[in-house]
Amino acid sequence: MKKIVMLNCLRANSVCTGAACLQAFNAKTKTFARYGDEPLELVAFFRCNGCDAPQDDAGMEEKIERLLQLRPDAAHMGVCTQRKADGTRCPTIQKVADRLAAEGVVLVDGTH
Repeated sequence: MKKIVMLNCLRANSVCTGAACLQAFNAKTKTFARYGDEPLELVAFFRCNGCDAPQDDAGMEEKIERLLQLRPDAAHMGVCTQRKADGTRCPTIQKVADRLAAEGVVLVDGTH
C-alpha cells in the first residue's frame, strides 16, 4: 500500500475545505489516477506555516520530522501551492518538498 501525503497552503485554508483534494484522492482521479488499482493510504494532510521560513520555525521542523517518520511514498503538492500569476511554487512548500525529496519521497505536482 502506498502512503500518500498532501501538502497544502495555510493561506488558502480561508477559502478551501480540502474537499476537492480528498474527492480526487478517494476516487483516484486527477493526479491520483496514476496509482490505478494500487491501494493507497492518506497518511497526512499537511498545511504549511503561512509563509514563514521553515528553517526558522521549530514547529514546522517538528511537522516535517513527523511526516518523515510516516515514511510516505509520495507527496502531492496541492494546486493551492502554486502561484496563479506565474505558476511558480510557493517557496515555503518548495523547501518542505525539497526536504521530503532528499529522503526519497516522490514529489507529484497537483491533487485535483
